[in-house]
Amino acid sequence: MNVELGYYTLSVPDLDRAAAFYGPLFGWEFTREHETYLHVTNTAVPMGFVSGGPSTQPNLYYHVSDIDAAVEQVRKLGGSTGEVFASKSGRGCSCTDDQGTQISLWEPDPGFA
Repeated sequence: MNVELGYYTLSVPDLDRAAAFYGPLFGWEFTREHETYLHVTNTAVPMGFVSGGPSTQPNLYYHVSDIDAAVEQVRKLGGSTGEVFASKSGRGCSCTDDQGTQISLWEPDPGFA
């Protein structure tokens, strides 16, 4: 299985302020997917902003072809996982490896890969 970065998010306190800053800075365009989520529509690697606190680093989602199999493998290898969640762009899951490092997995719906 070849796994690549598939999606990433930045956590920000205010989504509207993030759009007002990053839109003019990088030329990004946005759609509001949810009250707590802003999707960037014109980047090569899909990304978005989530409301919360300020990020010190992005949350990376690794693109997998089968989220259920990947979650099972994380557990088999000694890691732990949260619940698999569904969104407009596909299914995802936060995971922790066997050393405590947090990552996220994402199985995109057709049209989001």
